[in-house]
Amino acid sequence: MAGICIFAASSPNIDDKYIAAAESFGHVLFEVGDEALAAARVGVAAVHEAVHERIFDLIFGGGRTGLMGACARGVYSKGGRIVGVIPEKLNQPGIPFEHCSEMIVTKDMHERKATMERLSSGFVTLPGGVGTLEELMEVLTLNQLGYIDAPVVIFNQDGFYDNLLAQFDALAKAGFMHTECLKLFSVAATPEEAIEKLIGFRKAKLPDKIKEAVKGHEEHSAG
Repeated sequence: MAGICIFAASSPNIDDKYIAAAESFGHVLFEVGDEALAAARVGVAAVHEAVHERIFDLIFGGGRTGLMGACARGVYSKGGRIVGVIPEKLNQPGIPFEHCSEMIVTKDMHERKATMERLSSGFVTLPGGVGTLEELMEVLTLNQLGYIDAPVVIFNQDGFYDNLLAQFDALAKAGFMHTECLKLFSVAATPEEAIEKLIGFRKAKLPDKIKEAVKGHEEHSAG
C-alpha cells in the first residue's frame, strides 16, 4: 500500500469550515477523487486498483483534535487504514486518535517526522500553524536535495496559503531559491484536486545543488 501523509493543525480552536474540509479530504482519499478524471491520467486499471484495493493508507501525526483528527475521522468513516505517528511526550490520554489501525510511538519529534517520511509516498499540507509549516519545509528540502522523490501538495483552502505562495515567489525572484524549485510542490483548492495532483505527479528537473557547490569550490580552488 502507498501511504499519503497529511500535515495539518491539531489545535481544537479552528473554524468549522476547515474542519469540514479536512474530514472531506479523508473521504476523498479513499474514493480517489473523480474516477474518470484520474483514469485519464493513470489508466483505468490503475484507478480501479486504487479504488477497490485501497492502495492509499493515511499517515498522520496521530492526534484526535483539529484538522488532524478531522481527516482521520473522514478516513475511518470510509473504512480506510490509518497509521498514526506520535512522539512519547504527546502519547497521553485524550491526545491520540482512538481508531488508528496502527499507532507508532517515537522518541521525539525528529524521529516522528523521519518515520512519517519513510512510510509515505506523497504529502498533503492542510491549513496549519508553525508545526505544519515546519513539516512542509522539511519535505520540500528533502525533495530538493534528492533524499526523497514524492509529490507534495499544498491544500490552499479559501486562499489560506496565498501569502506563503507569494513568499515562495519572492524567494525565487530574489535568488534565494532556484525558480525550478517552485515545481517542488503543487497547489490545490479542493480535496478532489489535491488527490488529482498526487496521482498526476511528475518529477521536476531540478538543478543539482550538491554538484553545483562542488563545481564552484573546484573552480575557486583552480583560480
